[in-house]
Amino acid sequence: MFLMTRAVLPGMISAGGGSIVCTSSISAVAATPMEVLYDTTKGAVHMFSRAIAVEFRDRNIRCNAVCPGFIRTPHGLREVAELTAHGVDVSEAAIAAQQGRIGEPEDVARAALYLASDDSQFVNGVHLFVDNGFTAI
Repeated sequence: MFLMTRAVLPGMISAGGGSIVCTSSISAVAATPMEVLYDTTKGAVHMFSRAIAVEFRDRNIRCNAVCPGFIRTPHGLREVAELTAHGVDVSEAAIAAQQGRIGEPEDVARAALYLASDDSQFVNGVHLFVDNGFTAI
């Protein structure tokens, strides 16, 4: 994220503004066993997006993070399989209890599109959780 943001900032500044959407995760605030490094990097994404938001706000550049829960993607399904192998209950029933259902990629895409769009022009430095209430419990 740092390298990509560094690459796009000059163009955004010369264009008069823009929107950066970082990909984080519920793992930034809800730790899971066997994922210390992943959880830590997602926590860093949270602060990164806030710092960019504050530093470049006066140049009309917004930065927010979208934070998916368990999503039906190759990464998400691999994570479920690995956690299951380590004895963590991430069965369909457990995911349903935590977030209602497994999320779909389109759920995350709609949230990211909102953050990138002018509809969110006064939304800056936000972590938008796309987890159907997983982190609200």
